[in-house]
Amino acid sequence: MAKERFSDEVKETIVRLYNNGNGKEIKDLAIEYGVPQSTVRYWVVGKKKRAEKSKLKSESHSELEQIKKEMKRLKEENDILKKAITIFAKN
Repeated sequence: MAKERFSDEVKETIVRLYNNGNGKEIKDLAIEYGVPQSTVRYWVVGKKKRAEKSKLKSESHSELEQIKKEMKRLKEENDILKKAITIFAKN
């Protein structure tokens, strides 16, 4: 028994209808679109996981950028202190 393939458009429509909170349950969407309930559930859960993963990546990227800025600032301060030490050492 071959698995039926659904277009990305159908998947996105079903997930969007479920997430909009219009009272559409997985069971109702499955019947309306002729898709097994387990498949609809898989699409909905998968979409949530991908969104969470994307959010984590975004937060990690933002945090990494902040750390890079702080590191650059600290290096500049360190260079200034090194120059000051050489100036005072000469005197």
